[in-house]
Amino acid sequence: MAPSADWDEIKRLAADFQKAQLSSTVQRLSERNCIEIVTKLIELKLVDVIFTNDGKEYLTHQQLIREIKDELYIHGGRVNTVDLAKELNVDLNQINNCVPEITKGKDVQIVSGYLIADYYLEKIAKEINEKLQLQGQISVGELTLQYDLPAELLQHRILEHFLNKIIIGSQDSSDSRIFYTEDFIARTKAKIRGALIGLLKPTPISVIISHCNLTERLFLTLFDQLNAPGVLTGKQTGSSYIPSCYTKSQNEWVTNFYKQNNYLEYDAIIRLGISEPKTFVKRILPNEELTFLSTCVVGTQIKQQLETALEECIISKTYLDVVSLLPTVFSDADIGTMLESLLKNDYKSTIVFDNTVLSNHFIESLKESCMPMLQKKVDAIVQSGKYQQHSLERQLSSKVESFAPAHVDHKAERREERRRKATSGKGGGGTQGRETKTKAVKKHTRPSKNMAHDSDSDDQGVSKNRAHLEIITIDDVQNSIREALENEGLDDLLFQISKHLQGNLNQIALSMAKEAAEKLLQDASQNRKQTHSTAQDKINILVNDIKLYEKGLKMFPSDQQPQFIKYLLKSLGSDVLVEFCKYAANQSNLPVQSDTLTVEQRNKIINDLSDEYTKPFKELNASIAEHNMEIFYQAVDSCLSVCGMILKKVDKKKDKLLIQNHREKLISELNDCEDPALVLHLAALAIFTMVTQNMLHASGRQVALIVSFLQTQLKEDQMEQLQLYYGACYRRIKSEWRGSRGRKSETPELLPASHEVDRECVIISSLTFIRALLPTYADASPH
Repeated sequence: MAPSADWDEIKRLAADFQKAQLSSTVQRLSERNCIEIVTKLIELKLVDVIFTNDGKEYLTHQQLIREIKDELYIHGGRVNTVDLAKELNVDLNQINNCVPEITKGKDVQIVSGYLIADYYLEKIAKEINEKLQLQGQISVGELTLQYDLPAELLQHRILEHFLNKIIIGSQDSSDSRIFYTEDFIARTKAKIRGALIGLLKPTPISVIISHCNLTERLFLTLFDQLNAPGVLTGKQTGSSYIPSCYTKSQNEWVTNFYKQNNYLEYDAIIRLGISEPKTFVKRILPNEELTFLSTCVVGTQIKQQLETALEECIISKTYLDVVSLLPTVFSDADIGTMLESLLKNDYKSTIVFDNTVLSNHFIESLKESCMPMLQKKVDAIVQSGKYQQHSLERQLSSKVESFAPAHVDHKAERREERRRKATSGKGGGGTQGRETKTKAVKKHTRPSKNMAHDSDSDDQGVSKNRAHLEIITIDDVQNSIREALENEGLDDLLFQISKHLQGNLNQIALSMAKEAAEKLLQDASQNRKQTHSTAQDKINILVNDIKLYEKGLKMFPSDQQPQFIKYLLKSLGSDVLVEFCKYAANQSNLPVQSDTLTVEQRNKIINDLSDEYTKPFKELNASIAEHNMEIFYQAVDSCLSVCGMILKKVDKKKDKLLIQNHREKLISELNDCEDPALVLHLAALAIFTMVTQNMLHASGRQVALIVSFLQTQLKEDQMEQLQLYYGACYRRIKSEWRGSRGRKSETPELLPASHEVDRECVIISSLTFIRALLPTYADASPH
């Protein structure tokens, strides 16, 4: 608030301003003075005025609202805010600021930038009513284009609000955006009824709609309200209207034809204009026992005639030509279907060839005449080994041709495969012959060049021949039954009957060949069993030794253990992998050159094995290079599982005996050894075993670590002598190595300078000392 003195000053100025305005022209203020006075009032916030766009006029907020309302009235109740800004020469923001106050009541609203009064909406409602009464139908969409107003406003605020008040009509129940008059609906119904009554054949709805000049939606809506003399085939575009007179004539024709012939042909029904003959027949003949075939529908009379003829055929043991009993419209598929339905229920002892029915009794007699020939074929194929070879090829073919194996009984399949491989004629025949507790594992043979070529071929005939072995051919059957069929006058069915018998006879032959092959497996099964048991024992011994050696190397500091682990896995770990490879190669009939395999030979065997063996064997090979005992044991477990082996539980009492035997073996080797370096190596391992009661597997490079470890285990004078001889051996080996390289070798100092002793004597005396040292710890307990 301004001080009272300032307020008095303002009052005085206002009085002067009023006096100046009421005075004569000579005494009025200039335009500049008026601007300065108004500016001062605005700065003091005593007046709130709005500037025009040209800045030459002022107006208050209330005045602007009054002028906006006047303009709205002048424009008939609808005016654009942008146009208001231009006409009132006021900024658009000032107009927008006044809009909320103008629309505060319910008589004015803002819609899409337009101020719209209620009397404008009422005016539009009157115009719409006039248009509706003239046209009979109106939609919100066309009104939107006409009045440039939102559809929601037109529908809810005008059409629905003024319906049956100003707008006289009805709203469509199926489409709320459509409005029509009752007179229009009545006229449209009459037009549709007249068009439908005049139709005598099925007519598309589109033709009727086009003729009556209607919309499809309106036609479908009003059709349900009419008592039309016909039906619609559907409510979708493309449907047709079928008059009742046309339907009646169709029903009469179908019924009369069926009564006369006891069958109905689908093509004849379709020619009547019926698109779904099966459904139509079911509806027209609901009480008839019908049989629906591929080309026609048959009644019970024809079926009864056929049944009677079949009974006579079975009793007389002759054949029946079914085609002569049925109408000519029956296709071969229809005849086959009818025969199948009859023979399946009551005449299972018959077989059909080319619509000719034969009894099973006759077929079995033909089969019996083929048995001598079958036995000869089975004996020949089993003795030659072709049956066993085919079994192996079929297993390989299944693996190559299918990415995902089918769900089968793996136990039975693996057991059967072992039996087949035993007599395949390749090396390592026989079965595995394992105990029942051992897991059976699937074995694979190495594919030959011819088989590899066949697997790459796209010829389906080759794949089929590989999958199915034909012991009995169709020609064999034909030669066996030709005479019998010729005597019966059925030589024209020779090939069909032979083909039918060949499949069954071949299955019998395969079964007989399987039994014959299984007999051959019994002698070879013991060899397989022995191979499995021997390999399992060797692997158990190696793994147990590795665990004992691992226990010994853990006596060393953790930073030294990786050296021992590396050598342990490189030597004994590789031996374990070799035993697995030899066993798997034997089971897969792969050749093994010798008992000791090189790295190249071992890798070649792994790559040639099946995926079942290759993956775990490669993991074991990789674990050897990783120098991690835990990973190695896990890989060994995987290999044992895939080979159907078990790792026997270790007996600690036997471990003590193994350690003792290992120590005695080292002492025995030491007594027979004359090489100084090897003597020192064996002595270090033997002393370690005696002192710690643990086995150790180490190379010559790790002797220094062993000697260093024994420093805390031996007596001082013994350790001094051991270190002295260790140094002598080391210098001798170093000297020999330099000599082999062509370098000038200086005489190494084996002993202190005061001892003038021949160096060779020193080495020999070291052997004597180490051998004498061993008995001291022969029965020693851990230090």
